[in-house]
Amino acid sequence: MLSVLVGQITHGKILEVGTGYGVGSAWILSTIAPNVQFVSVDHAKEKIEATAQTIRHQQAEILVGDWKEAIAKGPFQFIFADAAAAKTIEGVQLMDPLAIGDMLVMDDFTPEKHFPEEWRGKPDKVRDFWLNQKELRATEIYLTPTSSAILATKLNRKE
Repeated sequence: MLSVLVGQITHGKILEVGTGYGVGSAWILSTIAPNVQFVSVDHAKEKIEATAQTIRHQQAEILVGDWKEAIAKGPFQFIFADAAAAKTIEGVQLMDPLAIGDMLVMDDFTPEKHFPEEWRGKPDKVRDFWLNQKELRATEIYLTPTSSAILATKLNRKE
């Protein structure tokens, strides 16, 4: 999914929040256009050090730090939020560096019918937050029977 979506970005910058060990980064860099820059950030120094050993790409900047500081490198035409902290309601800051029509993608959601027993009957505040933002047109898609992602495009309005 990431390589298909990123393949549509022809200029500007892409941000990945939550580098981990570079799996998402590799997918993104596999189809990145020649004049697009890629920034990936993770707070875990050991993960960044390991990823930097395997991902060497002239368009990539891999950073250790707080994702909220990395958004200052924007604007971004595409943001992949793969860190749990960025997906929380605090993550509303992810909308700021997006221009109208730009995309935000978040994965690792559990479809409601696969909620563990302790989650059942309780609201999913994070999912509800992102799917009901007035500044976004958002949808949830299944990636596997037990995993989904939210794809969102920034709209030209604030209400």
